[in-house]
Amino acid sequence: MGTKNKKLLGLITSMILHHIRNIFNAKELYITKRKLDLILLKHPLEFQYIKSDNFQIILDNTVAKCEYNKDKQVINFISYIDNKYILYGISNNNYYTSLTTIFYPSKKQLNNCKVTMKFFNEKFKYDFDEFLK
Repeated sequence: MGTKNKKLLGLITSMILHHIRNIFNAKELYITKRKLDLILLKHPLEFQYIKSDNFQIILDNTVAKCEYNKDKQVINFISYIDNKYILYGISNNNYYTSLTTIFYPSKKQLNNCKVTMKFFNEKFKYDFDEFLK
């Protein structure tokens, strides 16, 4: 844990920053101890990325932005890793950028999210459509 019960997960990539401009106060992505405990409890498979300090892999493999929930302060992203999609949310707090959620969505959840998805590359969109078939 770092200062104030938060842990550094990684750096937000330039591809994400290019598509989401002037939203994040900082490039560093943190997670709070409370959120870490919730993810461990609810999503133990996804927790392994955080535990093994491999969250940067998720950031590097981000393919799209989507609106998964109605919270305007949370921006959700989709990454493609090991032939699976993973959804994670980032929130911009007063002083730092933090992870809000991370989980493997079902195909139904991905279909619901598809309407609002903004892919970073057309190839990602094609691969995503093939995955949902």
